[in-house]
Amino acid sequence: MAQVTYQLAELAQQIEGLLRGDGGVTITGVGHLDDAQPGQIAFVDGAAYLDMCEGSEASALIVPPDIEIEDRPFIVTEDPRLAFSKVLALFASDRLPQPGVHESAVLGKNVSLGENVSIGANSYVGDDTIIGDGTVIHPLAYIGHEVTIGADSIVHPQTYLGARVQIGDRVLVHAGATLGADGFGFLQTEAGHHKIPQIGTVIVGDDVEIGANSTVDRATVNATTIGSGTKIDDGVHVAHNVIIGKNCLLCGQVGIAGSTKIGDNVVMGGQAGIKDHIEIADNVIVAAGAKATGDIREPGVYSGNPARKHRKQMRVLALTQRLPKMVERIKELEAMVQELEKRLGEQR
Repeated sequence: MAQVTYQLAELAQQIEGLLRGDGGVTITGVGHLDDAQPGQIAFVDGAAYLDMCEGSEASALIVPPDIEIEDRPFIVTEDPRLAFSKVLALFASDRLPQPGVHESAVLGKNVSLGENVSIGANSYVGDDTIIGDGTVIHPLAYIGHEVTIGADSIVHPQTYLGARVQIGDRVLVHAGATLGADGFGFLQTEAGHHKIPQIGTVIVGDDVEIGANSTVDRATVNATTIGSGTKIDDGVHVAHNVIIGKNCLLCGQVGIAGSTKIGDNVVMGGQAGIKDHIEIADNVIVAAGAKATGDIREPGVYSGNPARKHRKQMRVLALTQRLPKMVERIKELEAMVQELEKRLGEQR
């Protein structure tokens, strides 16, 4: 495959930045300030990184408005990090397959395929499934019956989309993810654990990304819901009947127990754990490793186990560090009280 190259002036136009210097410089790729090679472009996030610019071999830089570069051309943008991400997309090496159905793929009855759909080798698409325009189903994917997938979505290899799952437009499902497996529902009886049938589904909004090996369980009767714009990292578990709002970020190994409702713009750090049947308000940040065991009704940052407002949690931790000295002091005071009682008793 031929190497992708851009003139710096072209990149400035693509990212809507202001070019300073020679726009004819050829850019062959991207790099970080500390390891960029000649021909690559890097970004400067602020004045604190100016010293690194001097030693960088990058041929061009992306900088914020308050920075001037003298020894090479640069592009000025309000948000260099965002601009850099757009440049990364331009140089992305992923090549989408050509539209069409591979001869080894299996399609069920009444499958509806939009225009320019690609169905990869050894994948399976169940009966009455609808796949929108421009969507790519990579090899070895399993798509159950009566599934709906919107336009321009990508389903990577070895994924499982269970029956009746609904996926919106521009959704990215990474390898090994499972959407629509049975929720974990059992009744404990004298005869053992009685399975509760899980006959609901999963509904995923537009512009959602679901990471590798993540699981979103189907609801018992209604729908487990992932709001539009939400991004889910690798290895995340979303249990049955959970409702997640729009534009949330769930980092690796987050676990959300059943029937919990998550608001919009919620961020959960790695290994955060969320109890079942609780509600979390909009604009909440649950710190890495925190355990939410009850409703969180106000926006803010929460940490610890159980999760509290972060400032309160820091005070609790600070007091915890003082406990050994406090215990020693209590023992000393108890000894003093005992001595005083003894003396008072002798005086009587």
